[in-house]
Amino acid sequence: MAKNLLKVWMADNTITTEDKTDKIFILESTRRVDQQFVLDRMVARNPGVHRETMALAVNLYHEAVSELVMNGYSVNTDLFRAVPQVKGLAEGNAWNPEKNSIYVSLTQGKKLREEIKDTTVQILGDRQATMYINGTQDTATRATDLSATAGRNFTVLGKNIKVAGADASVGITLTAAEGGKVIKLDADMLVVNDPSRLIILLPSGLKDGEYTLTVTTQFAAGKTLLKSPRHASQTIYIGEAPTGGGSDSGDSGEAPDPTL
Repeated sequence: MAKNLLKVWMADNTITTEDKTDKIFILESTRRVDQQFVLDRMVARNPGVHRETMALAVNLYHEAVSELVMNGYSVNTDLFRAVPQVKGLAEGNAWNPEKNSIYVSLTQGKKLREEIKDTTVQILGDRQATMYINGTQDTATRATDLSATAGRNFTVLGKNIKVAGADASVGITLTAAEGGKVIKLDADMLVVNDPSRLIILLPSGLKDGEYTLTVTTQFAAGKTLLKSPRHASQTIYIGEAPTGGGSDSGDSGEAPDPTL
């Protein structure tokens, strides 16, 4: 028996219209964890080593890997392979920080591939959530890997994601993973506002990195507006998305629907 378990729901595929019975799998969201949570697991596995010692080793490891990558090394740790990359054109034969940027490409390593082989997928059934996000596309690159380009249009696909309602929370926000800054998009940055498709204009000043895109709405198909807003969230990446996966699937935060 496999030691790992991923739980998935089946949901209507809103991307294709030819096959009305077409379905996709959506990962059952679990909580986000940080380094402290990982250290808790490490201590539980080996209580003979002090937590402070483990934390020191992990931090030194991070510093060493980061330094090597930022000096041009391709680092293979068995868990992942990290390679520095650059973006943008060489205009005027010079590096322009306003148009050129550095990012790190991560691909799954031997250890993660072994864990994938030792993982079972459990289908929980048809997802009953009345609102969810199940796909994105970067208009600039046509990429569907959750990557996005600052200052360009970005398509969000899902179910009942039309932005509607007068509640102050209604709208679209981007929350930076680093620092937690929340940016709420202006209403005129919503280019297309359909129940299964949104096209938004992303702010031009966004730094590369991980963000949580959240759609909050009182929309309800075929009904009057909901009394309480509900939301759906999806991790996206300004710039390059992590190669080989590693993002959260969209999750739905639904307030009770008093009209049901």
